[in-house]
Amino acid sequence: MHNHSYALKHLIKDEGQQGFQVVAISSGKGGVGKSTITVNLAYALQNLGKRVLILDADLALGNVDILLDERPKYNLGDVIAGERNINEVVYTSKYGFKFIPASSGIEKLANLSRQEQLLLMSSLKEIAVDIDFMLIDTAAGIDEKVVNFCLASDRTTVITTPDPTAITDSYALARLLSKYKPTTMELGILVNMVSSIREGREIFLGMNRIFERFTGNTLEFYGCIRADKKVNESIRKRWLTIEKFPNTKFSEDVRSFAEFLLTGEVKPQKDNFWKRFFSNMVKI
Repeated sequence: MHNHSYALKHLIKDEGQQGFQVVAISSGKGGVGKSTITVNLAYALQNLGKRVLILDADLALGNVDILLDERPKYNLGDVIAGERNINEVVYTSKYGFKFIPASSGIEKLANLSRQEQLLLMSSLKEIAVDIDFMLIDTAAGIDEKVVNFCLASDRTTVITTPDPTAITDSYALARLLSKYKPTTMELGILVNMVSSIREGREIFLGMNRIFERFTGNTLEFYGCIRADKKVNESIRKRWLTIEKFPNTKFSEDVRSFAEFLLTGEVKPQKDNFWKRFFSNMVKI
């Protein structure tokens, strides 16, 4: 698997391409908000002046086009079938950033051969020229294709929520990735749907402690994203939360993550004063 992902990495990225970042967004299980974060993150990065492309790499159950309320005519399935070239399936969303839709409900795509994976990656190289960020929204789970997409990226973000099964599955994915991880890939955890920044930090510290004990390595902490009712409303109405509700905690936290991807520095996220005041009150 390792040599294969090395080949993928070099197919996606020429060493000469300065400033072009590939970020995989993955999770151990479904339902943790992976695609929602991806589309909102693309918007945040674009607002920071970056040219962004989302690759919906959940090949059998893609939903990026649905979240963006777009109805593309062609998708990756057509490229893999040899009926379209990659340029014909790059769409510009109404928000301005680009996306490549996956297909939904086509099982054959979930089982791409290595040859087909390599073909897909080599065709991606053609379009990586005029973008700054490629966000790869992978399928959930620890399937070989997911791992290969992650290993070919500069950064892999494993998303979990406070749900114990999500934590367990994300931990399993992180361990598998660390086993094959090239030195060039950074592996980080982003905790979604937290009730407070503090909760997110504690979940990460717990995961990292076990990870360090069993692998001898550490995970990066990419921050956390606070739960917000507006997110579910946005998904139902096919809005981007960050555009429609820019002042929500969710939007604020997604912007923090976007800034981190640009600068490499995680700014300390803070709960607001009243939240801190009430959660840290002591009885004397």
